Parts: sequence; C-alpha cells; structure tokens
Amino acid sequence: MDLNNKRTVWILAIFAVTVLWGISAISMGYSAKFLDANGMVFTCCSFIAAAWSLLLYAGHGELSRETLRSIDTWGYGIVLILSSLILFAVFYFVSPTEGVFILRTSVVAGLIGGWFFLSRAVGVLQILGSIIILAGILWVCFGIAEESQVAVLGLIFLYAFLQSARIFIAEFHKTHNAAARRAGNLKTRCRVVAYVMLVVAIMFLLLSLIGATIHAQTGHFIINGMPELSDFRNPAAIIAGLLTGSLLIAPVRLIEFTSSHKIKTENYLALGAIAPFATLLIEWITEPITGLPLQEFTQSDFLAGIAITMGGILVAFGGARGDKKNPDFVNYLIHMPKNSVSVIDSHEIVTNSIEHFDGDMIKAAKALGVSTTSVSAFNDDRKKVLAFKNMPDVARNYRQEIAGKDYLTGLINKANFMSSLKIALSKDEEFSILYLDLDKFKPVNDDHGHEAGDEILRSVAIRLQETCSDDAIITRMGGDEYCVLLPNANKAAATKKAKEIQKIIAVPFSVDSVDNDIEIGASVGVSSYPTDGKTAEKLISMADGGMYSSKNSRGK
Repeated sequence: MDLNNKRTVWILAIFAVTVLWGISAISMGYSAKFLDANGMVFTCCSFIAAAWSLLLYAGHGELSRETLRSIDTWGYGIVLILSSLILFAVFYFVSPTEGVFILRTSVVAGLIGGWFFLSRAVGVLQILGSIIILAGILWVCFGIAEESQVAVLGLIFLYAFLQSARIFIAEFHKTHNAAARRAGNLKTRCRVVAYVMLVVAIMFLLLSLIGATIHAQTGHFIINGMPELSDFRNPAAIIAGLLTGSLLIAPVRLIEFTSSHKIKTENYLALGAIAPFATLLIEWITEPITGLPLQEFTQSDFLAGIAITMGGILVAFGGARGDKKNPDFVNYLIHMPKNSVSVIDSHEIVTNSIEHFDGDMIKAAKALGVSTTSVSAFNDDRKKVLAFKNMPDVARNYRQEIAGKDYLTGLINKANFMSSLKIALSKDEEFSILYLDLDKFKPVNDDHGHEAGDEILRSVAIRLQETCSDDAIITRMGGDEYCVLLPNANKAAATKKAKEIQKIIAVPFSVDSVDNDIEIGASVGVSSYPTDGKTAEKLISMADGGMYSSKNSRGK
C-alpha cells in the first residue's frame, strides 16, 4: 500500500471516518453507559494498547529517540488525551450517532485554523458548508435535554478546538514527516505514531493512579473528576479499552497522521461529516449486542444530520477541488515544462530547506518567504512540473536564511563569514578576530554520543551570541571551532572579550540525554586589523596560531 499516493490516502481517510470512527464511538458509548468505565483509565488503556500493537509490527528502530524527544510528540499526546476525555464525556449525554454529528464543529475549527494560522485560502463552498454544519449542530443540540445543553455545547466547542489543533500538529509533526519522505516507510511511520501515543498515555495513567491513591488515603481528589482506585479494578472496562485501542485506535491514529500530512487537516476533518450515518447504521446493527437505545436519535436529529453531512461534503469537495486548483499556485507556484531549470532548482531548494530544518515545513516556508502549503505541494509533485513563481526572491531568501547558515547551530557558515570579513577589510576600519577551539570536547562524543555533542555545539553558539555584541559576526568554522569578528575592537578589547568567552564556556552544560552536567572549556586566539595582518587569510592564520599557543600553554 502506497501511503504517498494521494488517492490511496483519500480512500483510507474515508474508511477511517465511516467505519473506524463509528465503531470507536459505539465502543466508547457502551463503555461509558454500561461498563461504568472511567474516561481517563479507558482512554489511557486504549492508547497504550494501540501503541503496543503498532510497536509489535514496527519494532524499535530509526526515529525512535527523535520522536520521544520531540516537542511535537508531547504536544500532540497531551491534546489527544484531553480531546479523548472530552469525547468520552460527550457520550454520557448523547447517543454515539448524535455525538459524532455534533462533534463536526471540528470541521469549522480546522478551516478557521488553516486560514488564520497557515494563510490557507478558504473557498466559497467551504464557507457555505461550514455555515450549514453549524446550523445542523445547533439543531441537534436543541433536541438534547435542556439541562444538558449548556454542558454539551461547551464540550463540543472545546473538543473542536482540541481536535483541529491535534491534527494540525500531526500534519506538521517533524519525525512523522521525516518518516513519510523515506522509501518503505510504513514501519517507521507506525513506530513514530506508537511512541507519540505511548509516552503521554503512560504519564497520564501514572498521574491518575497517584491521584487515586491519594484520594483513597485522604478522601480528597487533587482534581475533581479524577479516577478512583476502583476504576483501575474494573476489568470489563479495561478490557474494552485495550480491545478498542489495539483494533480501532491504532489504525485510526496511523491514518490520521498520514491523511493530515497528505490531504491536509481541514479536508480530513471535513470527511468526518459523512461519518454519522455510517455510525447510525453500525449502531443499528449492533443494538441487539450493545443495548444502546436508538430511540434517542430522533427524526429531528436525522434531518439535522443530513444538513451536517451535506455541509461536510461541500467542505470536502471544496478542499479536493482546491487541491487541483490551489490558490497557492497563483501566489507562489507556476507550472513549468518537466525538467526545466526552474523546476529542478525549486525542488532542490525545497528539499534542502526541509532537510535543513529537520523536516519542519513551517520553518522552511517562513525562511523561504512562501506559504506552508506551497512548500508541501512539492512533496506531491511527482511529475516534477512545479516551480516558484518569484524565483529570484526565493533564491535570495534561500541563500541568506538557509544556504548561508550552519545547519547545526544556525550561525552563518564559513563562506558567509569570510565574505563578511572581506567586507570589513574593505572599510579599512579597526576590528579584531577571535578564533575558538573547544577543550575536552572529543570525550563528549566518545562517552555520550554525537547527539549530546551536537547539543553542546548549539549551546556554545547561543552563549557566544549572548556574550558578544549585536554587531559581532559569529560562525562555526567546522567541528568544534568557532570564529568571531568584533567590529571596532582593538587588541586589548578583543583580549578582554576572549576571557569573558572562556569564562562563559567553562560553565557546565546541561544536556537532555545525559544525567550529569558536562564541563568543557575553550582556547581562544586573537588577531587585530591592521596590526596583525591586512588580509583575511593572514588574520585568520594569526588568530588560529594564537589559539593553539593558548591550548598548548594550558596543557589542553
């Protein structure tokens, strides 16, 4: 199965929202009403089971550590837990089908989020569909018991915000997008999605167990609504959660990540509007087993459901049509003959930019000065016919913000630094150069690995920027060597600054993957224009020599 094929992903998305969503809703409704399941325990159990199911297939491998350390993972996981708890609460008040209907507020939230935060165009059909969806949702809510209406309305709008935020995070999740760009990536995708669910589910489950233990000892809840110890001894509810997770939640989460990345968040959410009638059918088929009362779903609900479904179809159709005729093509992109120079250059710029920012398309787009959707469009351009419309501006931004930067630290690279040095020479004004080499850095890589070493190099860059003035020009020359150009600084001022830098580098570094702080140092050489040289090469050589003299004299 080719998960990079957009048609395949559309089919999977339709299967998820019509079949998997419906069965999941019925499972949650049954567990909430008949098994007396606690929402937190049920949710955590289902997510842990889903994660283990995916890991049984994928195993431990590439991108595991990156996923666990990614802020995207923790953000997605926390929002996922919160939205699932709200979803579970909704099913206390309404039937599964009613719940699936009224939770389509997420379609509107997704459109607003894409328009407001990502500058995605919203078409007339999508606006019209959103209005129809909101009208249908209010129609359903008016049919709910009056004492529950306020609670349900509050829950569904909070859920809409959280679900749309969650799927936007999934769309731009760096490690999943990195997995999506690799050939034969299904196991890698499964592994990333599994770790995303696992870490936060375990954390919430442990916190819930601690809270339940405190309640058992003191009689007081830390937070109202937290589970009791008896909720952890409800085998029927726990088994239901484990089965729901391994059979339903695992494929739903995998399809969610893939769909949000390939067909975009708002389109995936819009497809959800066709889910309720499929849920109603499944609910009707399973009623003899579950005992969930279909009579809660009235004729008024049915008519409102038709309105919501029609609105969702309009939004999805408008989004699919926008895929074929994307406004970004007008603003940023243009069709060109295959293999033309502009097409080749554009694809190379996008690929290098995404790689530079470790898969973060939002940062890549911002650096290039284009929209996020125009950058992601190149991933779908299998025929290689897209190019940037305003290529000179994009190329300039690429040179300044990406090609001219050190990929690891974000400092300007060596070539850019040498150009700045030659410009300083042309002004014929006094300045100085500091050449730094880190002491005791090699053991960091040997003892703790290159990831720890890279984190130290980035931290050194930050400390140099904080210590030097705003007009200083700083580069990483390569490896663990840095160079600083200090405008309008004589030898005495530069020597004083070198001592400040040595002092700040000597402060121990905290590294996420290492238990204890790491201590290193710096040897610094100084050269000044014009007393130590009048060419870039001579000044660099003098500062480099001074650095080695400093290192040797200190026995480093």
